[in-house]
Amino acid sequence: MMYTYAQGFQALGHETYSAIRYKNKYYPDSEYDSVLFQHGKRDVTILLRWSRMVLEAVTGCDLFVFAYASILPGFIDLPLLKRMGKKIIFTFLGSEVRSIDAFEKEMQLLGVVNEYQPFIDGIRAQGEEKISRKLRRICSAEKYADLILSQPGFAQLQKRPYMRVSVPLNLSRYVFEVPGREIPLILHAPSSPLTKGTPKIMEAIRQLQAEDLRFEFQLIENLPNADLRALLTKADILIDELYADSVGVLSAEGMATGNAVLTHYPEEYAKVPAGCPAVNITTDNLVNRLREVIVNQGLRRELAERGRSYVEKNNDHIQTARNMLDWVNAVDTLTYDFQPVIYNQLMEFPEFHYLAKGQ
Repeated sequence: MMYTYAQGFQALGHETYSAIRYKNKYYPDSEYDSVLFQHGKRDVTILLRWSRMVLEAVTGCDLFVFAYASILPGFIDLPLLKRMGKKIIFTFLGSEVRSIDAFEKEMQLLGVVNEYQPFIDGIRAQGEEKISRKLRRICSAEKYADLILSQPGFAQLQKRPYMRVSVPLNLSRYVFEVPGREIPLILHAPSSPLTKGTPKIMEAIRQLQAEDLRFEFQLIENLPNADLRALLTKADILIDELYADSVGVLSAEGMATGNAVLTHYPEEYAKVPAGCPAVNITTDNLVNRLREVIVNQGLRRELAERGRSYVEKNNDHIQTARNMLDWVNAVDTLTYDFQPVIYNQLMEFPEFHYLAKGQ
């Protein structure tokens, strides 16, 4: 996302300086001005690269967009940047700020915890970063950032109003094609099978195969994004997440490439932009919704064509960058997308009193 943000700002005529600690193995073609840990490892030149990054960023940049961390350990650079008059945006993207205990309690309060229990169990099985680190990240951002971008599904520990973080796509990298096959090709490409609902999705696939429905299916794992994009262009149907709290990156990519997309998203809770053509699935309706798009070729085409228009309107990286600039320059008059309330509700339960100490 940082790479795509930079491309959006550049398209608007701004100079950018992009830095990352580690390159993501799924995006080897993403280029940055500074990669601190070369080949994912520390080496004797790390201090030199870090010093150069700090100097070039602090002296050359007016706006800082952070995800996960800032420049220096422990966010100690944030007060300095503020004193220098720099603008700061923090983008929260998920597990780096989500407390699964707090998420579970919110889902209980909303009466939908059973719907998310496999996701909750999957996160616990994988393990979480220490809550103290998450609280430090949130508190630092809320104290020093001019603007925060986030989503309700992982904002249980947040107290400041924020704007919705959207998936930025450089749509020139996504070839839109609706294959129009009679026998559709279905893809499922989970980054984390436990939390994406892969076991239930595979059950649905086997049930529909037993009905002698005609379709092809591919389970995709550990594939570089460029190769995945090429596969998506050739596919007809994408099954993404079964327990998602919003429309995620892969779903947006599926719509950009001409797929009928099936994923889970609570529209009112997440405030997904209006008109989303992704088929909203749950464990209860998955088989029926999937059967429908398999047998109805016309419906597949309609959903695919609407999907491309939807991401062009809501996910274009240039518009995303423009929004960020508009918002950060109008924070005093901004009408925020979300006003957090769940944090105060959590504080009514004794098991969450530790949050007040952390904050």
